[in-house]
Amino acid sequence: MTRPTRAARGAGSAAVPGTAASALLVLALLAGCGGSPDQHSPSTTSSPSAESTGGPTAGSDTAGPPPAPTEDPTTSPSSEPSPASPSLVVHADVSSGAVVLDHESAGTSPETGEPATVSSVPDADTGAVLTLTLPDPQTSVSLDVPAAPGGAARSEADRSAAVTSADDRLVLGVSSPESTAPDGSHPPVRWSADDDGPRLVLDLGDVDPADFPLVVTTHLGASVVASTSWGEREGGRSLAVTPTDWGRVSGATGSVFAWADLLAADPTADTPGMEEQLQCHLLGAREKATWNLEPWRPAVSLVEYALARCNPT
Repeated sequence: MTRPTRAARGAGSAAVPGTAASALLVLALLAGCGGSPDQHSPSTTSSPSAESTGGPTAGSDTAGPPPAPTEDPTTSPSSEPSPASPSLVVHADVSSGAVVLDHESAGTSPETGEPATVSSVPDADTGAVLTLTLPDPQTSVSLDVPAAPGGAARSEADRSAAVTSADDRLVLGVSSPESTAPDGSHPPVRWSADDDGPRLVLDLGDVDPADFPLVVTTHLGASVVASTSWGEREGGRSLAVTPTDWGRVSGATGSVFAWADLLAADPTADTPGMEEQLQCHLLGAREKATWNLEPWRPAVSLVEYALARCNPT
């Protein structure tokens, strides 16, 4: 069947009686109530003109198009940027042989409006004690060591950690962090290695949101061994090893790097049984003023040294 031309359709509509025109108008209004038209594309349905049908003129209250939808102020994007969560970047400078800390901070807690804060004090040796106050679970904390280009970060099972140089030497050691919640409890937190470089990040994933604001304290150091001195004790020669303040609390990280630190301080200590004695003192005699290592003691396993309280004969 041949479709009528636009002119023919216009002519036909002019001949529609008034009753039919009213019916068409009702149908048009019902169609308008059934759904909102696409606001971005023109309608593909022709409507009879007011002149041809004798119906109401444009702008009539009975035939006006449905109002355009308005934006819900609760769901529309805000012109104001949402506040950034608190973040801290702590920089550890070890170029002088001692740990010197600086930091950058940004953002505040969306809930309390408080920023994350940081303070540090040098220990009695070459290390430092870092204290962080974290207002909410979204706080991000990272520990950066500029003196370790090309290096890496590593963490141990006891939650201690280290940043190493490109040749795997210790640059900065970090003790297991101690946290305190407002109720006096100690939620588990840990330093984790950042895959992007020689950087550690503080993992707060196991902390309940109710435990904030959370205070976290960590001891940092660059060496397990502070000094060595040879002398004579019962049985023969003895090397007195004085550990650093950080070395005493260095945990598994200290055990990994202690032997290399001792040889760097005194290469003559490299004789059988001396490494086992050093590791035994790290495990069970951390509080002693000095760790006395004797090259004349038998070269037995670490377990045998531990059973003999580090002094097998």
